[in-house]
Amino acid sequence: MRPPTVPLLLIVHLSSRAAADFSGPSYPAPVDLSSNQSLVAASWTNITSTLEIYTNDGNLSTFGTASQIKNLTFSLGMFSLNDPKATELQFHYTSPEIANSSNGTRKVDEDSIYRIASLTKAFTILTGLINLNDTDWDRPLTDIFPALAGFAEKEPGEGNPVYVIPWDKVTPSALAAQISGVTRDILPFNVNDIALAIVPSVFEPGLGLPPVNSSDPRVVTPCVLTLLVNGTVCSTVPYLESASLQAPAFEPWTTPAYANNGFVLLGRAISAITSKSMEQLYQDSIFGPLGMASSNSSTPPESEWYRAVIPGAVTNFALDAGVLVSTGGLLSTTRDIATFGISILNSTLLSPDQTRKWLKPVSHTARLQYSVGRPWEIIRYTHASGHITDMYTKLGDSGTYSSWMVLLPDYKAGFSILSAGTMDNRFEVLAAIMELVADSILPALEAKAGIEAEQYLGGTYTSTIPGLNSSLTLTHDQTETASPGLVVESWISNGTDMLTRLEPAVGPPPWRLLPSISDARNEKAAFWLVSALDAPSPEPPLGLFSGFENQDWLNVDSLAYGDVGVGSFVFDLGTDGKAQAVTIPAARITLESAR
Repeated sequence: MRPPTVPLLLIVHLSSRAAADFSGPSYPAPVDLSSNQSLVAASWTNITSTLEIYTNDGNLSTFGTASQIKNLTFSLGMFSLNDPKATELQFHYTSPEIANSSNGTRKVDEDSIYRIASLTKAFTILTGLINLNDTDWDRPLTDIFPALAGFAEKEPGEGNPVYVIPWDKVTPSALAAQISGVTRDILPFNVNDIALAIVPSVFEPGLGLPPVNSSDPRVVTPCVLTLLVNGTVCSTVPYLESASLQAPAFEPWTTPAYANNGFVLLGRAISAITSKSMEQLYQDSIFGPLGMASSNSSTPPESEWYRAVIPGAVTNFALDAGVLVSTGGLLSTTRDIATFGISILNSTLLSPDQTRKWLKPVSHTARLQYSVGRPWEIIRYTHASGHITDMYTKLGDSGTYSSWMVLLPDYKAGFSILSAGTMDNRFEVLAAIMELVADSILPALEAKAGIEAEQYLGGTYTSTIPGLNSSLTLTHDQTETASPGLVVESWISNGTDMLTRLEPAVGPPPWRLLPSISDARNEKAAFWLVSALDAPSPEPPLGLFSGFENQDWLNVDSLAYGDVGVGSFVFDLGTDGKAQAVTIPAARITLESAR
C-alpha cells in the first residue's frame, strides 16, 4: 500500500537526489545487430579481423596469454532475440591439430559437435525448472534419497559440521546455486585425472605429503574403486555412498563454492523426483521442444562423427559420462547453443516471471564484479559512462574441451564460444578471446540501443488540447561517457518548466528516462525519470553510509502527486515500434508525437 500522499511542495524538500542505480538496461534492447548500418555488426567485423590476424600471425605476443591461439580450435557466434540474423555473426577457426586429425571433422563450422563441459549445468538447471515445483527445490536431500537419510541419522551434521555434511540441510536449490557447501568433486572423468595419488604404487615423491592409505574409504570410495577396476563411472547408489564419506567445504548457505559434485547430486535428485533419467529429461524438456537436433547427452553414433571435433585420442570425445552427465556431459553446436540462449531470453520453455527470477543473483563472491546464480557466473561489466551491465555467463572446461555462453538480458542478446584442443593453456586462450569480444560488443550494443531509442522514442511530444502549454522533448547524448538513457531536454507542464520546478527533488539536469516495463502485447513501454549518474571518479567515496539515502531504488515513486508517481512516463507504440504518444500519469495528460 502506498503511504499517504504528501503535498508536492513538502516532497520537494524531503526527497534526495537520485544516484541512478537501478539494475537493468539504459534503453530498450536494440533490434538491428546484423545490418551493414549496425554498430554491432561493425564491432563484430573488427573482432573477426583481429582474430584472423592472431590466428595467421606467427608472432602473437600482442595477444598476451593467448599466444597459443593457433593451437586452439574454436567456434564463436552471436545471437539475438530481436534480430534473428544476428546468428550470422560467427567466426570459426580450425587448428592444425583438428585439420590433420584422423578422427572427426577437419574444418569446424556452426554445426560442428563439441563437448560443452560445465556449460551443461545451465541445461540441468533449466531441466529442473521445467520439471520441478517450488516445493521440490526446497526438499532436503535426505527426503529425496533414503540412503543419505540413514547417514544423517547415524551422524547428524549439526553435531559435527566440520567433518560431516548435513544432508538434511542440503536442498536442490542450494545445489543449483552452488552454495550447498558440498565437496567440489567426488571423482574425475578418467583414471589419469585422479588428484595426487590414490594408491601408494602411484605416489609421487616431492609433494611433501605421505602416501595415502588405500584402505581409507574416504580415499578409495566405491566410485573411485569402480573407476580403477572397471574404468567406468559408478551408478547412483555408490555415488551417494561416496559423497556421504566426504567432509563439507562449508556449511549450507554460507558462500558460493564451485561444486561439480553438487550438480551430480542435483541431476540425481531431479531424476529421482521425476522418475526419469536425465538423458530422457534433456531430450523431452529441451532438445526436442527447441529442435536442437545436434545436441545430445551421450556420444553420438559414429555416423555423426564426421561433424565431431575430436582433439587427440578418440576417448577424449567418445566417453560415457554416467552420473556425471548433469555436471558436464552434454554435447552441442554453435547453432544449437544460439537456439538455447534465445529460448531463455524469450521465455520459450518457462514463464516470463520464472525467467526473470532465474536471471538474478543468489549470492555474491568477495569480488565486486562477480556474483553467482543458478548456475550463472555473473560478471558485472562497467561502461565508460559508469553504467553496469550484468553478463549471465556459464563456462565449461574439462578434458580437451572448453566453452562459454554469455547471456545479456539488457540487450536480449548473447554470444558463445565452443573450443577444443590438447594444449595445456586452452582455457587461458579462451578467456583472452572472450575479453576481446566483451570489450568490443558490449559498448557497441549500448551505443546501438541508445541510437535506436532516439529513433523510436525521441523527439517532441505536445498537447492537442487548445490553449494548454504542455510538451516534452527527448534526445540522446551519444558521448561515450555521458549518463545513459533518453535525455529530457525540455518538459513543460501547463506552462510550468518542470526541469526548474522539480530540480530540488530530482536533482540537476540532465534528467533521463530509463526503461521499467515493456508490454509488447498492448504496445506500451514504461519509463522512470532519474537524474544524471555521478561521473566516474578515481577518488574513493566519502563513506558507505553517508550516501545511502541518495539511491534510486530507495526513492523510486516517492515523488508523488495525487497518489501517482511524478517520474512515470508511458509510451504508446505503433506497429513499427515508434512512439505515437506519451502519457504522463501525474499530469493526467497524453502528449502526441510531433513526428
